Amino acid sequence: MTRTQAVERRIDYLSDIYLTGSMKEVYKRGKSLYEADAPCLLITGESGTGKELLAKSIHYTLSPGSQFIPISCVNLPYDHFEEKIEACLTDVCSDTAGQAGKGAPYAATLFFRDIGKLDQSVQHDILGLLRKKISCPPGGIQDHAGRIRLVFSCCQRSGIAADSEQFIKAFNPGLLSILPLRDRTADIRLLATFFIDRFSKEYGKDIGGIHSSALELLEGWGWPGNVSELRDVIENAVLLSRHMLIMDDDIRFNVSKKFIALESFLCREDFFTLEEIEKIYIQTVLRRMKNNKSKTSKILAISRNTLQSKLEDYNALPVKQKTRRKSSTQQPLF
Repeated sequence: MTRTQAVERRIDYLSDIYLTGSMKEVYKRGKSLYEADAPCLLITGESGTGKELLAKSIHYTLSPGSQFIPISCVNLPYDHFEEKIEACLTDVCSDTAGQAGKGAPYAATLFFRDIGKLDQSVQHDILGLLRKKISCPPGGIQDHAGRIRLVFSCCQRSGIAADSEQFIKAFNPGLLSILPLRDRTADIRLLATFFIDRFSKEYGKDIGGIHSSALELLEGWGWPGNVSELRDVIENAVLLSRHMLIMDDDIRFNVSKKFIALESFLCREDFFTLEEIEKIYIQTVLRRMKNNKSKTSKILAISRNTLQSKLEDYNALPVKQKTRRKSSTQQPLF
């Protein structure tokens, strides 16, 4: 398997054949900016509209063998951010050196998720750090032959804080804006097809598409969670489906991640009793909490004594009493 194939197996990017209308125009504009060596992009849109999915799609279409490194900016302290940037640069530079003499300069993309959610007191320092560490004009990393592109995303409601003009002036990003899913219903069928194909392969299901009645339900929904919500609805539908097509009975809105996880756990119909499920779950949480019973009991919303009692019951295996046989030559003790 080539490096490119290995990368493609790990990611979930969206081929342009699944895009229609305004989203396809945004995708084409992003590709043209990349092809013109634009060093920085800013993608805006409501939460869940697929900003990272778009960034991945553009990046892996044009640079399938290079790194796409996502960095979440939610509540990220400055010191940790600086360490993260240094680690990313070191990683990219080592790959760049390994690619020396193998064709075009190695390109990497750093994707900063939700830059608008950074504290304003931290945001200015972080943008300054990026400006210092990464050269925005074509030329990439300072003192290295490789190139790094920056892609920022932010929700339209949060924005890039108060000093967005300084941000625009410093980085001169290409601007991409994604409409909410409710305003581009033409994308729903193709997005649903994409996710059906993806999750059918993941869960070993033979599902070839979606029934027209189920599609009508999807197109009539308001999608407050946008593409992320559609992905969850389709994943759950694939798990529930017992047919060759996704039917309207398989569609469940307002589905939780926990419910999807449970359906995934039971998707092969290896059913358990309630007692078995309780035992598996308690022991799993305890192991994940590194045997910390206080944390485990808090997560399970039970008292520590109740947890201890259940663990004792699980470990209470019947003990066989051993009887000692007397030897024929053994002398009586008394």
